[in-house]
Amino acid sequence: MALTNKVRWEEMLPHEFLEARDRFPACYMAYGLAEPHGAYNALGLDWLKAYALVESAAQRQGGIVAPPFAWHIQELPGFHDDGKGHGWLCDAGVRQPLCSSIPSDLFYRIVLYQIRAMDARGFHAAVLVTGHYGGVERVLRKLCEYYLRRTGSPIRFYAIADWECIDERLPYRGDHAGVCETSQLMALRPGLTDLNRKTAAAELGERYAGYVNFSKGPLPTEETGRTIVESQVRNLCDTAARLLAEYRVKDGWIAPDLDATEKIWNDFERMARKYWDITYDEYRNGKQYFQLPAWEELERRL
Repeated sequence: MALTNKVRWEEMLPHEFLEARDRFPACYMAYGLAEPHGAYNALGLDWLKAYALVESAAQRQGGIVAPPFAWHIQELPGFHDDGKGHGWLCDAGVRQPLCSSIPSDLFYRIVLYQIRAMDARGFHAAVLVTGHYGGVERVLRKLCEYYLRRTGSPIRFYAIADWECIDERLPYRGDHAGVCETSQLMALRPGLTDLNRKTAAAELGERYAGYVNFSKGPLPTEETGRTIVESQVRNLCDTAARLLAEYRVKDGWIAPDLDATEKIWNDFERMARKYWDITYDEYRNGKQYFQLPAWEELERRL
């Protein structure tokens, strides 16, 4: 997908940033990481697809893409890289997770400071897209809601897993290195997929390392990817336009400073941490990640 207009925040001169922001004051933020996605996909699939999608949306309609951040949550018992020695089978039988992962609380804290920065830089809307999912998207939404509850900011947020913006008429709802994700990468970043590498599951270490069934099909294709991606970009553009239409100016609005943002973070972590920081025993006994209750119950913990 050819890109022609400058949309990356970090590449703009000051006057270019201000002109682009004032023309279409929406900021896009992509989330993902490097982790095994079968033997046939680049490690960074999750982040690569999310970043390419938001960049394509900004190219098509306007907006600014926030600087890259390819680190995410992964070392949990519910994911294949659980911090217990699972991962890619390397030399001498040692398993290496190969993931650019950070702790959950650090990730969400960074996200809070990012959305505060978008607010402080004068954006009217922010679209957060995570290519790495499985429940983390629900905490992202809750964090955005909490920022608005605490600050009263007029900025409009939309936080999703990338599969959630695939057209409902298409038979794809996300996967892990399956037909959907692999086809997306083939369309967005040609050359980063090699379907000839049909590595056995034993070498991958965990069933979550790749889902393409090469013996039964269907197989991922670039054409399938283009269909999926086109629907996603169109829906992201529609969403950004809707958010801007909903924005209402708030006279005298100033985003919270860093000290106030830290207080917001401390309160959110105290309320919500128990829902993302579960033990291995809790996981084995059926407790689910990322299932946050209504605000009334959460705020009773403050």
